[in-house]
Amino acid sequence: MKFMTLVLMVCVAEGAWAGVVPLDGNSLTVDGSGAVSAGGGYLDLSRDEPCLTPEDRVAIIADLQDSIAKLKDLGRLPSESDPSVVVGLAWPVRAADHVRDPGVHGLSGFVDHNPAFPNQLLDYDCGARTYDLSSGYNHQGTDIFTWPFAWHKMDDDDVEVVAAAPGIIIQKYDGNFDRNCGFGAGDWNAVYVQHADGSTIWYGHLKNGSLTSKMIGASVVTGEYLGIVGSSGNSTGPHLHLELYDQAWNLIDPWDGTCNTMNPSSWWIDQPAYFDSAINALRTHSAPPDWQTCPTPTVTHEELFFQPNELVYFITYYRDQIMNQTSNYTILRPSGAVWRSWTGTVTVAHYAASYWWWSWVLPSDAQDGWWTFRVTFEGQTEERIFAVGNPGATEVPHAGEFAVLHAPRPNPFNPSTEITFIVSKPVDVRLRILDLRGRVVASLFEGFVEAGRSTAVWNGRTDEGNRASCGSYLVQLDSGSEVLTRSVTLIE
Repeated sequence: MKFMTLVLMVCVAEGAWAGVVPLDGNSLTVDGSGAVSAGGGYLDLSRDEPCLTPEDRVAIIADLQDSIAKLKDLGRLPSESDPSVVVGLAWPVRAADHVRDPGVHGLSGFVDHNPAFPNQLLDYDCGARTYDLSSGYNHQGTDIFTWPFAWHKMDDDDVEVVAAAPGIIIQKYDGNFDRNCGFGAGDWNAVYVQHADGSTIWYGHLKNGSLTSKMIGASVVTGEYLGIVGSSGNSTGPHLHLELYDQAWNLIDPWDGTCNTMNPSSWWIDQPAYFDSAINALRTHSAPPDWQTCPTPTVTHEELFFQPNELVYFITYYRDQIMNQTSNYTILRPSGAVWRSWTGTVTVAHYAASYWWWSWVLPSDAQDGWWTFRVTFEGQTEERIFAVGNPGATEVPHAGEFAVLHAPRPNPFNPSTEITFIVSKPVDVRLRILDLRGRVVASLFEGFVEAGRSTAVWNGRTDEGNRASCGSYLVQLDSGSEVLTRSVTLIE
């Protein structure tokens, strides 16, 4: 068995979404692993602008108060709230049904409990995972970002914002630009919900056009869809800003900790750990990701199919890695025999979001079939299959890896958009465009495809050759045993 110790040499800045800082092989201590190369990086979370200015908050609260009064007059809100109701918050983001990664988020900032500034930081756990500004701004919410490939996740509708508790929608803001990379870029898209005890929760920075179709005054239940994580308003990357107020508009920090003096107990039904360490994703790539400047999506170089003698990059994406945590990495042949095995140990205090890779050349006599990349970290074991040679001769080891339907690109589009899908074995498929009522608009492909990547183009026309109306449609990939869908929008 061969081993590698991973030594991370760079400290991480806390706060928001300034970009990914790559580390090359010189930042790693390699001990006889035999890897061709190794490297990685972390998400730089430094931030120099507020999610909301004081003027924004004053205007929002005034608008919410006005909306609440109107809803009470209409009988859609009770005239009096019930302070005896105990509101418990569930986690407000989740992966969409088409996402198979074990994790999709990280946490970059809590409420700042130190009123001094700048760089006078105190979160609920007496740490410094928050931010303030020299202007006098102290962070007043919880920021939950998406990781990895945040712009892809936004474009592909991968990460949904859901109601953390039941309540009534008291206001919605939509129609605002959602690919912002800094301050002063306009208003955010947001959903505001009032709970039975009179408290109000704000879900901000949502993707334009993604908000729930429910009207103001409608009720929502815990876990109900509200929108997609985006980057509208004062934002430097896709994330959810969650902010909570009691009935008297006093700020609440939902996290229970020694340094939270705002409220005596947690509002979470099951409060996550301060460091919520986990694997978010495993990938195989033909090259390391090319991280682009905001708001350009990363060039991921993801690949599922390889040949003998080909160089493969095995990459693991983490959230909240902390000192002395060790990962065990294994590459398994189709027979289950171990081909490569090594370990990596974190030697810095904390990475809110990080990724680490090793490249290996597959053997010249690599057997055809489905190989497995396996990682165990903090009691969590995740696997990613990849194909070598002709995998059609062997069974797919994990049924859940059957097919991948990528979001159309470009989206929105005019006049045409490209649709890519991957199947893990030869199969008959049907690729169609449906309207939002489920009626077939265009049939793009129907027939047999080999294992691997396939691409189709929709020219925005119906099966009759007419130009389709502008609006939203569904791309549907049907294999008989699995149906995947993506949304696409045709514009003028």
